[in-house]
Amino acid sequence: MLSFVSGNSLTKVAGAVIFCAVATIAAVDAEMEGMEVDQRDDGTFLVGSPTFYFDRALGSGGLHSESELWSPAKLRQRLLFNRMSVLPSWDVLPPSVWLKTGNELGDLIYQDFITTEDRPKNRTPILEGGFRSPSFKGFWVTARGFQDDHFSTRTFSYRKKMVDSEFALFGENYPLFSSVYAGAGYTGSKLNVSALAGEEYLWLFYESSRWIPVHYKPRVETRLDYGKLAATVVYEDAEYQNKRKKETGSRKEWNGSLRYGCGDACRKGFLHLSTGVAFRAVDDDGTVYSSLEDDRVLLPFMEMQFRVRNRFAARASFAVNDRDWLVQDSIEFSPAVPSKSGITLGVKNISGTRLNPMADTREFFDGDTISLTADGRMDLVQGYATFTDTVGNLEMGGRGSFWAEYGAETFDVEKYVVDDIMVYRHGDVDRIDDWIKGVTGELWMSVWYKEMFAFKALGGFERIDGEEKRFEVTPAEYFASFSADWLLRKSFRISHSLRYRSDAQWNLRSRDPMVIKGDWYWDATFEQQFPKQGLYLTGTLLHVIGDEVVETPNGAENRLRFVCTVKKTF
Repeated sequence: MLSFVSGNSLTKVAGAVIFCAVATIAAVDAEMEGMEVDQRDDGTFLVGSPTFYFDRALGSGGLHSESELWSPAKLRQRLLFNRMSVLPSWDVLPPSVWLKTGNELGDLIYQDFITTEDRPKNRTPILEGGFRSPSFKGFWVTARGFQDDHFSTRTFSYRKKMVDSEFALFGENYPLFSSVYAGAGYTGSKLNVSALAGEEYLWLFYESSRWIPVHYKPRVETRLDYGKLAATVVYEDAEYQNKRKKETGSRKEWNGSLRYGCGDACRKGFLHLSTGVAFRAVDDDGTVYSSLEDDRVLLPFMEMQFRVRNRFAARASFAVNDRDWLVQDSIEFSPAVPSKSGITLGVKNISGTRLNPMADTREFFDGDTISLTADGRMDLVQGYATFTDTVGNLEMGGRGSFWAEYGAETFDVEKYVVDDIMVYRHGDVDRIDDWIKGVTGELWMSVWYKEMFAFKALGGFERIDGEEKRFEVTPAEYFASFSADWLLRKSFRISHSLRYRSDAQWNLRSRDPMVIKGDWYWDATFEQQFPKQGLYLTGTLLHVIGDEVVETPNGAENRLRFVCTVKKTF
């Protein structure tokens, strides 16, 4: 039986909803694109590094995180072992020149003012600089160097022994990623093409909970967009090493995608179609810590959307090859209601043999082979209802859902291995051959005044019933948050977000569950804008009031940090 929220939990949820006041309109700047999850307030978001995190919105249904699920919308994201990631992003930025720096506070930013012997330890920075030139008859050039040293301190000493150099483009902090690229391109009315080449240091997080160092030298990425055709081709020459075990290896990989959408006539109608293929091909030599079956994967896919007068919409994507298949579809109905109000009733489904059919299929760990695929299939079905109502400058809304999942992906642990501060696991990817059920509820309220002010309040809860000890992560039960935006004199922006998340728990990465205690978090951005000159000066404070705790297995503390950016647009 599905057990609903207890009286005590209901009291907490009610208090959260009454107190909370958020605004997803508010835009606290992420320290880098792709790290917006660290400021998300609508679910369970646990950050272990800029490239590894658990990101699950409360109303998404199922037990998996968003980064674990492949979809055609993520074709140009990075595949980091078995997860999709924006960082390290090689998306070409708009014409501008920019510089970004910052620190986990505790560094020399304020040590000069401390005279006692008990001085804080040196902390790690963030560094970025780049430019993209204005177009000259459509042609442009670009270059960017960027790395985020945050989340690296706790595992620094252990990881340092695995590599034979500083393993970064700048400094000696052994950041989890360090990337540089340069290239050129052309932008026209229908044609956009770019070619980038560079070097990259990256630590990948594997199913065994190991950090694996990878050095791409070089990495080359080309993109072409012509009308409704989009193509991407990437070449990566990756070097692997483990100095402690005197292991080395290499992987030469080609990957990319081709996608074609229907033309203007189709888009003006009620049926939208697109089709394409994603591909990977690898050539491994020496000690490489994972493998891809047959050294290649080719995944054809199709997307469809059917819409009738903004009342009925059906969406579906299908991906299938000789090993796996993945289907994601939804149906929504919006009945006629008074103006400035809205009701949406929907059902969505995710079914497939694997959440990410593009990922490697085996991992190798101390003579053991870890299977990254599981027999059978998973099925997730979710029904939901959303309502909104607007009166003047006030909007209120809510969303409720019920979901059930059978065959959820999990990990069958055979044993744990403790190595210094690290905890590793042996076993295989498996399934929960039982139904897991969940019920969710969210309420929000928004208030705004012209372009000067925007404010929104949000609270939500979720109750999950199932074999919790087999969940990779037990998500937070409830959250509450508030945030707001001010734009003063159309040139000074203040954005802030205050939010609370209840306890979350990792169940399968160590002998005892790893509980991430609930806490309050506050972030803020201050930006002085000079629109006529195209100049923007931005400062952001992150993780100001929350405890500095480790949020993922073998991760590092999520610390208070400050990031500042200077950008000149063309």
